[in-house]
Amino acid sequence: MAVSEKTIIIERIFDTLYDEKTKTFSRTLVSAADVQDAKRYCAEHHGIKMKLDGNPFNFMKDIVRGKSASKIWPQRLKDLQIGGVQRTGDGAIFEFVHGMAGALDSLDEDFLPSNSTPSFPVQSLSLPLASKALGRTDESWLLQVAVNLRIIESHFANAASSQIDALEVTHLQMDIKLRKVQIDALFRALHAERDGKQSEVLITVEAKQGNQRILTEQIGRQVIAAFESTDTDLVIPVAIAAIRNKGIYVVEFAAVTRETIEQFSVPTFHRDAMFVLQPKVKGI
Repeated sequence: MAVSEKTIIIERIFDTLYDEKTKTFSRTLVSAADVQDAKRYCAEHHGIKMKLDGNPFNFMKDIVRGKSASKIWPQRLKDLQIGGVQRTGDGAIFEFVHGMAGALDSLDEDFLPSNSTPSFPVQSLSLPLASKALGRTDESWLLQVAVNLRIIESHFANAASSQIDALEVTHLQMDIKLRKVQIDALFRALHAERDGKQSEVLITVEAKQGNQRILTEQIGRQVIAAFESTDTDLVIPVAIAAIRNKGIYVVEFAAVTRETIEQFSVPTFHRDAMFVLQPKVKGI
C-alpha cells in the first residue's frame, strides 16, 4: 500500500467535516464509518487500492505508531496547524485537533538514544537458554526480558538524576487492560520523602519495538487511567524500546501528581538511559 493512499483518505475525511469559509469543523471526531466512506470515495475517484474490507480501527493506529507518521499526515492540514490524535471507544478512530498543544508536533516526535544518553551494561546470562531460543521481536518478549533483568529497578536505582529516592521497586502486573487504554506493565516504588516519611509511587510502562514510535499521547492516557483506577497520588510514566542488537532503551517522563491531573494531557521528557545487554539477546 502506497503511503500516499492514507494521505488522500485523510484529506477526503477532512473535506467532509471542515468548512473552509468559516474555518470550523462540523465535528472533529472521526468514526470507522467515516474511514470506510472515504475509502470507497477515494477508490472511485482517485484509484486507490486500499482494501475496503480492512479493519478501519487500525487506520490511525498504524499511522501514529510508525516512523512515517509526519510524512503521511497531509501537508495542507499541517499548514492549517491541524493535527490528528488517535481516539478509541464507541467506534472512534481519530480526532482532528486544531491548536491543541503538541498535537501536530507529536506526529514528528520520536525518542531515540543519542550521544548524550547514558549507557549501562546489563548481564543477560541469568535468562534461561530455553527462553532465549524462543526470543521474538514483540512487546511481550521485551517486557519479559525487562522484568527478568530488573531494567526498571536498575533505572531508578540511579539516584543522581532520579525524581524519587526509591527504597524499593516492585513489579506488580503486565498487560493491564482498561476500558480505553492498556498499560503494558505496572510497578510500585516506595519513595523516601525529605521529612523521613515514605510514600507510594506508581510507575506505568509502555513497551515498543525499535521500529515503533513512543507516543506521548498514548502514555498520557495511561497516566490518567492509573489515577482513575487507584488512589495513588504520584505516577511516573516510563517507556521502553528494544534497540536491535544492542539492548533496552528507557525513557522516563516527568512525574504527574493527582493535584495536577486536571491540567495534564501528555507527559514531558525527564531523562533517558540505554541498557546494553551482555551477551545480546535474540529478538532485542
